Amino acid sequence: MLNEKQELLFKELKGIKDLSVLDSESFLESPKKSPLVEEYELLHRKLNSEEDKKAFSKVQNEVVETVIYRVMEMIDGYGSLPFSVDLIDKEKNESLRKSGELHDGFMNHLYENEKQEK
Repeated sequence: MLNEKQELLFKELKGIKDLSVLDSESFLESPKKSPLVEEYELLHRKLNSEEDKKAFSKVQNEVVETVIYRVMEMIDGYGSLPFSVDLIDKEKNESLRKSGELHDGFMNHLYENEKQEK
C-alpha cells in the first residue's frame, strides 16, 4: 500500500515520463526544436505512417519507464553501488522506502494509472 508521499513521487515520475515521450513526439514532427536536430530529421524522414510514429512513441515510453524503474531499483539497494542511497521525506525525516520497495511501487502506480487512462 502506497503512502501519500510515495503516491506524489510516483505521480511526478509518471509526469516526467509522459512529458519526455510527448517531447520526443513533438521533435519528430518539428526536428528543429530538438537539440538532436539531425537525428530527429532522419527519423522524421524514415517514420512516415501513423503506425511508425506510434511504434516510436511506444519505444520512447518503454525506454523512459525503464530508466526510472532502474533508478528506483538502485535507491531500493539493488545494483552495484558500494553505498546506500535513499529518498527522505524531509518533513518527517523518514525514508520513502519505509512502506515498500520503490521500483515495485512505481510500476504498480503506472499499471493502475495507465490502465485507467485507456
